[in-house]
Amino acid sequence: MLETLLNPTSRASAFPMVHAGGLFILLMGAGVLAGALMPARRRLSLIFGAAIATVAIVLFAGRLSAPYGSPSRVQLWFLFGSIVLEGVLIRMAVSTYRHAGERSLLLAILFVVGIHFLPMAVAFGPMCIALGLVLCIFSGAGLWLRPSLPLNALWALDGILKIAFGAIMFLVL
Repeated sequence: MLETLLNPTSRASAFPMVHAGGLFILLMGAGVLAGALMPARRRLSLIFGAAIATVAIVLFAGRLSAPYGSPSRVQLWFLFGSIVLEGVLIRMAVSTYRHAGERSLLLAILFVVGIHFLPMAVAFGPMCIALGLVLCIFSGAGLWLRPSLPLNALWALDGILKIAFGAIMFLVL
């Protein structure tokens, strides 16, 4: 396990989808950041980022993962399970925060997205744990601890963090 954490080559072999996951996270982060730059078009930017990230994964995931082997069934189950978990938790967040205003609703959704990265670490590696925790800390702080923090600043920070972590996963690991 220690070798996996310290040696990027063995990490890619242990987590063959890390580069593809990093690309997806990076592109989603760009969509989030675009929404901070154009708050009136925040949701459109998010949808556009998701569409571009999905097309990129469809086109490149196989080639990015192939040199490192195939993901295990457990990794695939955790990947898809994390996505299902995110969908369920977003529905719960929407039902809980829909009347609390846009700021609270969007920060609750960002918090849920952070949570879904934690089990995703089985598929993409330990960077997802770090990303998930950092995202939860910032969105949670804005939602529950520091309601005076501007939504747009927290939204931009979320995008920047996703771009940074995604770039590391895509380019370095």
